[in-house]
Amino acid sequence: MRTTPPKQRPRVFYGWWLLLALCVTSFYVAGTFWWGFSVFFPAILDEFGWSRTEISFALTLQGIEGVGVAPIVGLLVDKVGTRKLMLFGLTTAGLGLVLLSRTNSLWWFYASFVVASIGSSVGTGIVTQSLVVRWFQRRRGTATTILLMMPGLGATLIIPLLSLSIDSFGWRETLLFIGLGLWMVAVPVLMVVRELPESLGLLPDGATPDGLNIQPRGGIGEAQLEDRSLTLAEALRLPAFWFLTATFTIWGIATSGVQAHLFVALFGIGLTKSKAAALTALLPGISLVGRFGFGILSDRMNKRYLLLATGAAMTVGMASLAALFLDPSRTWLTIPFLLFYSIGFGGSIPLRVVISGDYFGRRHFPAIYGTMQSVTAAGGVVGPLFAGWVFDTTGSYFWAFAASCALLLISLPLVLAVSDRQARGRVVNR
Repeated sequence: MRTTPPKQRPRVFYGWWLLLALCVTSFYVAGTFWWGFSVFFPAILDEFGWSRTEISFALTLQGIEGVGVAPIVGLLVDKVGTRKLMLFGLTTAGLGLVLLSRTNSLWWFYASFVVASIGSSVGTGIVTQSLVVRWFQRRRGTATTILLMMPGLGATLIIPLLSLSIDSFGWRETLLFIGLGLWMVAVPVLMVVRELPESLGLLPDGATPDGLNIQPRGGIGEAQLEDRSLTLAEALRLPAFWFLTATFTIWGIATSGVQAHLFVALFGIGLTKSKAAALTALLPGISLVGRFGFGILSDRMNKRYLLLATGAAMTVGMASLAALFLDPSRTWLTIPFLLFYSIGFGGSIPLRVVISGDYFGRRHFPAIYGTMQSVTAAGGVVGPLFAGWVFDTTGSYFWAFAASCALLLISLPLVLAVSDRQARGRVVNR
């Protein structure tokens, strides 16, 4: 009797190729815009003479944009599709960078910055993280770690090049170049993107149907282990959603000011431009250690305690930074700042995604995480503007960094309040 031979599994799970494409996008966008844009601040300040508060307001607009865009993107993932969203986002981000290169007034600067921010948010962030959550289950922590290491790696390698390019060619020419470059990066990435492993007849992690508890009535797309994915309405009724959201919002307030002002702040206390750029690049570089270490551990250890450890490390590091600006002669304080803050901040990045995926499931993750991000993005609105206002008022960043340290300390009990009994940790699809 003749039998149909089983379909041969690919040598490499397609999800890894997808992850590689997403890593390229994250590397480029984070290195040139999310982290790298702070390098442009001194040149823009020199040319236009704007105050720190005025230029920081662009980052506040970026935070406001995040509040509005995040939930919309989360809902559109299922309705429009990730490929179309990424096409729109990356094209718009490139356009925003090109427009920024033509800045001739403060309002043009604000408008162009918002265009670039909207495009970056739609083309990366929730969309790329949701793809990883949907394509990986058992290896979710590892895959998420790889993706979220890219911003730090991109910043470490690209920021010095941006500084060199600004000195050699000018800030306008550099912005034009990276804007055009983003359009070229987007083309091969979009060719690889696929919505779900089920669309290619696969399961998360490249698992075979006989390796999971498959319900006969559901077929390959109805794999289910011990629990089910939560809908957005169900997640909103779960205390874990609000404790995690409150924690991440506070962390956004405390850390966004550092990301926006660190380069110009260090330059302002007497460090040379090259040293300030090197230290600014080291922060995301060292954060790679935290992203990798905590991300890998998240597949093996209690994620809530790991999240608590990252918050405690950021608190120690921020205290060191505040002490440095209280007495700039203590330059040795840059060492504990870079070690503790960078590793803690880096470790928190993959843990936010992984712990959310475990608590709420993968099927409706874009809508749930997008709603969470709409709240936590409010922190990005307050942090940069507050730090700029403190400097313009007092002539120092000390009180801004001291307040950030206090906020991080306050957030630690919120992490402990998240109960493991609320977790839906073995969710796959429904």
